[in-house]
Amino acid sequence: MKIKLTGLIIFAIWVFVALPATAQDKTPAKEAPPGKPTVKAKSKKSKEPIEITSERMRSENGGVKIVFSGNVVSYQGELKITSDIMEIYNTEDKKETEEIVAIGNVVITRCSKRAIGDRAVYLDKLQKIILTGAPHATAWEEDNMIEGRELIFLMEQDRFIANEKVRMKIYPKDEEKDPKGKKPEKKSPPTDQPCSPK
Repeated sequence: MKIKLTGLIIFAIWVFVALPATAQDKTPAKEAPPGKPTVKAKSKKSKEPIEITSERMRSENGGVKIVFSGNVVSYQGELKITSDIMEIYNTEDKKETEEIVAIGNVVITRCSKRAIGDRAVYLDKLQKIILTGAPHATAWEEDNMIEGRELIFLMEQDRFIANEKVRMKIYPKDEEKDPKGKKPEKKSPPTDQPCSPK
């Protein structure tokens, strides 16, 4: 009985929250692992849908706030955000997503860029991500690294700002070869999402 009731609640949430947001989008969804809820939301600025998978999901305030927890993974085009918990804040009419807050073990990947921190706030209308960490958040692009208490990524401008206790390590563009003719080892974490040329 309890399993049937849980299934009914999830179905009701999907019908009243996720369905209106996805009705306008004809893009096929990525397959979620069995047992993981998947929700697609509509972004204000981007034409790409936001897709989120997790172990659990709950809706609050009639779908204005949706909380995902457990192995949360979200995609929007080439942007991937993983975290322990993700909170989605929709407009009052629930047709668009205003803000996404990722909490705990946050990893952001976009093309050859990667960042890690404790908390990230994605402001869709401004196309901005504010990543914080204690003692710092860290970002890499290829071998180059920057860290600070707060990193602000301006998505449309493809640039970022670092604040508080900033440390940066930049490698020359020309790859120098060691005496044996081998290329130096990559020091940045690998990215798992290729980027299309713009």
